[in-house]
Amino acid sequence: MSDRRGDSGTFIANRYVMVRCIISISVLVILFFAGLVANAQKPGNRVVVSVKRNYTIPKTESVRLVFDWNELKKRLPGLNEDNLAVIDQHFGKQVAAIITTVKPERVVFDYSFQSDEPVFAFMVTAGGTSGAARRPEAVSTDPKFELNYLTPYVTKNTKSFADLLALSTMHTYPDQKNLSIISPGKWTYEYGFFLNAMFALSEKSKNQDYLNYVKGWIDNFITDEGKFREGVYNRSEYRLDDILPGRLAISLYQKTGEKRYKELADHLADHLAHQPKTSEGGYWHKEIYPYQMWLDGIYMGDLFSMQYAAAFNKPEMFDESVKQIMLMYKHAYDPATGLLFHGWDESKNKVWANQTTGASPELWSRAIGWYAMALIECLDYLPANHPERKNIEAMFQKLCASIRKYQDGKTSLWYQIINRGDRQDNWIETSASAMFTYAFAKGAHKKLLDKEFFDSSIKAYNSLLSNYMYSDEHGDVHLDQAVKVGSLNIKNSKGDYDYYINCERRLDDYKGLAALLYASMELNK
Repeated sequence: MSDRRGDSGTFIANRYVMVRCIISISVLVILFFAGLVANAQKPGNRVVVSVKRNYTIPKTESVRLVFDWNELKKRLPGLNEDNLAVIDQHFGKQVAAIITTVKPERVVFDYSFQSDEPVFAFMVTAGGTSGAARRPEAVSTDPKFELNYLTPYVTKNTKSFADLLALSTMHTYPDQKNLSIISPGKWTYEYGFFLNAMFALSEKSKNQDYLNYVKGWIDNFITDEGKFREGVYNRSEYRLDDILPGRLAISLYQKTGEKRYKELADHLADHLAHQPKTSEGGYWHKEIYPYQMWLDGIYMGDLFSMQYAAAFNKPEMFDESVKQIMLMYKHAYDPATGLLFHGWDESKNKVWANQTTGASPELWSRAIGWYAMALIECLDYLPANHPERKNIEAMFQKLCASIRKYQDGKTSLWYQIINRGDRQDNWIETSASAMFTYAFAKGAHKKLLDKEFFDSSIKAYNSLLSNYMYSDEHGDVHLDQAVKVGSLNIKNSKGDYDYYINCERRLDDYKGLAALLYASMELNK
């Protein structure tokens, strides 16, 4: 009997050691890949290859991608077969590549597109350790793919970076109808976000070309009478997202006096007046998300309301906007971190809502970024003597203090899940980082934040440009590593950590580009 116990004890001990070894190896693999990505982010040690899909795109597709080895080595002089690494920038995973020996030499790998995104990005770095095998194959680039080799942005003094962002969009999409390749010709909040920033740049720089570009975009969607053209907008969907581009109508009416812009703004104001609401009067994010309030909805709808109220003397709209801001804060605030959860559901759905509070489970950076920007921008319009102005100022200060606590000490930026930077699978997200950069700088300029916040914004801004901005052969600039979308749609999201961490990333996401343009103007860059 004693011998059997000894055998059992030895087996358990050996099994314990084996499990410990497996865990240790898994951790080392994660740490190795994290180190590979970090090393690749060093300027001059990477190239991003964008792959544009010039055809009718299926939802998923298996392909063979072929990059020009000489084009890569020209941009990465230290690149060789022993240190080559190729990383899928959309999902943050390394792919296995080979180098062909038949001239012209190529880097080749099989890849499965897991979405219908029209542009995918791959980082090629000379920071790998496993290298790539060489094979005597003759392959050619598939003409249905348009490849662009992007190199890390190097600061130039010929023009401001704000101008460079605006001009890059104008060069890429000279006809505003094509803005952008993601959803050309659509009335969407992200293009409205960017073009609101471009309008501000046109006012700051007195550049008529910027104004004409903004005006040309919105004119594609409305008639001479200020009505939406057929198929552009469906009020019955009650999407707060559709309100944001309407800020351009207010600005253009004030700039040009053209009544059609006032008509459009009036139409969107009436939309908000009929937006479905919670029992407390909070706007539903959309008709298809009943009883749900999301942080981003405050930026989408309530900044329009504030701007409209200031432009057309509608004080009741100030009060309504403040009410929305306060309700969102009340229900999304997390006392443990001082931050806010992405959303809140009055009906407490069983998929992601906390069954006691109704709040979603994670602190998603970009959602917090939308809300922080909304708080500081609304102060451009809210009267100095409004009874709630001081409360909003205090909320902004408290929120920014909490955000700053989670600024990554190494990169000076913020993670996708803001309070979990210690997790190895978490990653730096650039659109939220740009939003926080902008909010900190604007808050400092309004004397609401101390110099330390302005310094933090400078560090974050410089890090974005050094580590995540790229230039193409035309001199146009590109922003990498902005999350494509984050949703609380119960059909495809539990709103949990795994959902956000596995969200697809995107090159040249206009939510990131817009926030960076605002930050550039605020920092006079």
